[in-house]
Amino acid sequence: MASLRDLKIRIKSIKSTQKIARAMEMVAASKMKKAQQQALAGRPYLSKLREVLYNLIYSSEPRLKHAFLDAPMRMKGSSKKVGYILVSADRGLCGAFNANIIKTTLEKFSDDGAAGRSVITVGKKVRQAMQRIGQSIQGDFVNMANSPKFIDTVGVSEAVVEEYLAGNLDEVYLIYSQFISTATQKPKIEKLLPVEPELDFTADGPLMKADYIFEGEKQLLLDELLHRFVDTTVYQAVLESAASEHSARMMAMHKAADNAKEIVANLTLEYNKTRQTKITTQILEIVGGVQ
Repeated sequence: MASLRDLKIRIKSIKSTQKIARAMEMVAASKMKKAQQQALAGRPYLSKLREVLYNLIYSSEPRLKHAFLDAPMRMKGSSKKVGYILVSADRGLCGAFNANIIKTTLEKFSDDGAAGRSVITVGKKVRQAMQRIGQSIQGDFVNMANSPKFIDTVGVSEAVVEEYLAGNLDEVYLIYSQFISTATQKPKIEKLLPVEPELDFTADGPLMKADYIFEGEKQLLLDELLHRFVDTTVYQAVLESAASEHSARMMAMHKAADNAKEIVANLTLEYNKTRQTKITTQILEIVGGVQ
């Protein structure tokens, strides 16, 4: 049985941990609100950009061609090379957030059938995971979760675009955590390149074919829209990951604080029982000594 002194030290230590967890929960909650607003605000823009892009492609006769749209001919009869943009957190203490991203990445690695991989990491945790398995890293970006900016993520997307256009990559995938709700975040694998337009323009389909009037050279417009689409998709993935990270950290710290409170209650009960037992023993010793 632990002594009263040991129990008192443990109670004091856990109360300090509880205060830290509560403080981190409040910080994460304040960051989470802004991150969620950014992620939700970016979805309509990306959706409309996708709709305009696909309408441009399928309203043109003959169909427009672009390196971003068509699988490269080098894939035929040659080994496939796959690029990845992996988005995680820079810090831990956010539950299973980082572990889920790493697990999803490793599962994708085992299924992609690639002869070679090019990896760009956004976040320290996934970079450390890639280093542990011996995967070489072509680019590393950190400190994006607190205040993601479009100008910062352009460097991420342009790095893989250059490799893709140079013929060093056949496919590029994004792996990040999609924000669903404060309590739910889901790892997502999204194909970035080549861009695969949705073909369903029916009334019940995901897209509605609209009567757009495109002015100017369509091929130049397509090139601009495709670059903007790729850049925006990467930016939205970073926004989704930031919202997911702060939400996961807030929930993890909330549970940690609640667990600390429960442990303190149990230790306090044990402390009181031990103290009462000690007092009773002393009384019995005094009574026995008098007799």
